[in-house]
Amino acid sequence: MKISLKIKLLFYWQKIFKSNIDKNVLVKISKKVKGVKSVVFLLPGEIKQAQLASHFIKNDDKKNKYRFDYILHEESLPYYNEDIMKNAHIIKKDDVNWFGAIISESIIESINNLRFDAIVDLNQSHNQNLSFILTDLNIPIKIGFQAEFSNYLYTIILKSKSIGFLEQNYLMIENLLGLE
Repeated sequence: MKISLKIKLLFYWQKIFKSNIDKNVLVKISKKVKGVKSVVFLLPGEIKQAQLASHFIKNDDKKNKYRFDYILHEESLPYYNEDIMKNAHIIKKDDVNWFGAIISESIIESINNLRFDAIVDLNQSHNQNLSFILTDLNIPIKIGFQAEFSNYLYTIILKSKSIGFLEQNYLMIENLLGLE
């Protein structure tokens, strides 16, 4: 898959100026499979992926046991149900620079202050500049799909199943986090 020059420049800009990923951080996965209590989902902005992701996140029966929040760009708002908006962190055009990197410290701070157990990047595209917000977030478990810059962004990398049902990718995330 071809990655745009803008995304490549964003990667190198982030790596040089904003890298705060500690490679020595260890995350314990319990044998008791208790899972996480709070998760923030980074939602895709492309309509095809957004339709699949919105189907995955509309599962309301789990919201009584867990805290779910969502990060999405304002341009992708029409793709998602209004029910998630009360727990949404909406990135506006003024919050990003030309590369697409988040420049709003207040958004980063507000997400970090909520102390989520995990963040899940539901983007399965290689040209998602919003994914680079993960480099600024102090969340121990960062899950995303295999892409060009996965090793830089995520603590857990999933290989996307391109053959068969894409929903299996999201079921794998639920199992991994103990959200069953």
